[in-house]
Formats: sequence, structure tokens, C-alpha cells
Amino acid sequence: MTQTGAAPWLSVEEVTRRYGDKTALDALSFDVRERGVVGFLGRNGAGKSTLLRILVGQDLPTSGRVRVFGENPFDNPGVLSRLCMVQDHPDHGALRGVADLLAVSRRVYPKWDSAFADRLIKRFDLDTRKKLKALSRGMHTSLALTIGLASGAELTLFDEPSLGLDAVMRERFYDVLIETRGKTDRCFLVSTHLIEEAARTLDTVRMIEAGRMLAQGTVKELTGGAFTMTGPAVEAPPGVKVLRRDTRDGLVTLTCQGDRPDPPPPNVTIAPVSLQRLFVLLTESGKEA
Repeated sequence: MTQTGAAPWLSVEEVTRRYGDKTALDALSFDVRERGVVGFLGRNGAGKSTLLRILVGQDLPTSGRVRVFGENPFDNPGVLSRLCMVQDHPDHGALRGVADLLAVSRRVYPKWDSAFADRLIKRFDLDTRKKLKALSRGMHTSLALTIGLASGAELTLFDEPSLGLDAVMRERFYDVLIETRGKTDRCFLVSTHLIEEAARTLDTVRMIEAGRMLAQGTVKELTGGAFTMTGPAVEAPPGVKVLRRDTRDGLVTLTCQGDRPDPPPPNVTIAPVSLQRLFVLLTESGKEA
């Protein structure tokens, strides 16, 4: 899953971005070296879109350094030709039709896969004869996702990819993403606050809150270190952090982070914690701290 002997796909070093008196990113640092699907997870306003704009050269950090393929992406055609970002409300300029946009995309992306694009057009029920202004929001999203997937870009970034899609189309997108990641040497970065629907596609995760790193690792590492303990009288094992304590009908439930007790204490049930639940608890725990 990790590039061997190569620069990271991207490197973020102590990046801060301020807009007036608002801090969107606060000394954020992390690398992405692995291929596959990387989840960049956070609530609305957490700083995800700001970072993506910096990564693709649409914005500059107030301080800190960003490198993509080992280079500064800003005003760097060599880097930008290897990138594709799918975002809400793209600007299509003077282009009028779906076919026009696809034709331009074919010329823009050196690794464009026309056969894959044709399959995606059918998968997402797109009509290439339509005018762009006649598309619903969901169809605009489906078209943008088609371009991102078919672009062949080594680093493809999806900013809230399922906005405007109905449940069926959301599932189709994530199904295609799963199918694609195993057949190509690409890195897909999915930035979203809709964690539950994206979780099944993710290989690794970066969780962000208020412009800072909250947690990172593989999905297995993060969720494997979180669990609940439920029983009439429950105490957390030594070295285990309690994220939440609930009491109901005489039973105590502790949501914990750390090593699971093995074997469980008598009369105690241990259960896993989902990625979304873990994110919520870490966010709330950070507020209390």
C-alpha cells in the first residue's frame, strides 16, 4: 500500500492558513505515502476544503510548507498535470455541453481512460447530449466524479463527493472507487464529513478538527483500538482511556481507547466501535480537554 523509495504523494508541514482573524488550518502536519483510498475526515468548517485548495495550488498557506510529489504545487504545471480535484460547483467556463466537457477533459489529463469514462457514463446514467445548464445537481456531481475517476490522475482528490447524489448513486460511486483502487497505482483522497457512508472504501484515515490533526492511521488501527465495555459494574483497565461513560437500566457502558482486556472481565460484554462513532467521541473528547 505504500510507495517504496519515492517521495510521499503529499507532505504537509506545519501548515497554517488564516483568513483575517479566522484560522482555518492550525500548524497541520502529515504525510500521505500509501496508495489506495485515503479518508480526510472532518466536520463542516474543519478546514478540509482549505487544505485541498492549497494542495492543488488554488491557495497558499499563511505559513508552513506543502509538497505534492516532492514539489510545491503552486503554479507548477508538472505537478498539476498529475492531479485531479473533484469539487462542488466547478467552473466550466464557456463550455456548454456534457460532451464538450468530456472532450476537454480528455485533452487535459494525459492518462485519460476513454473506455473507463464510457463505462462510468452508463453507470451514472449520464446523457452526453445534454447541456450543462440542464443538469440537476446530482447529475453535475455524477459528471464530475466520472471525470475524476477516468482522469487517470495519480493523485485524485474528491471534496465531499456524494453531495447532491441520491442513495443509489452514492453507493455506485463508492462501489466504483473500491473496484478501481485495486486495479491501479493511484491515490484517491476522499474529503468528507459523511463518515459512515465512506468508511467501507477507506484504507487509511486522517481525522481533522478545527484545522488540527485529531487522529490518523489505518481504519483497522483506529477502530481496533476502540471498544465498549458494558456490565453492571465496569472499570476501565489500566492504561485505557475512557472516551465516554453511559448508564442505562442498571448497566454501565464505557467507550474506551486502548488495548482490549483479554479475556473480558466477568459479566462484561465487549463490542467494537465504528469509525464514525470514534470520530464523534474523539471530537467531543478534544472539546472537553
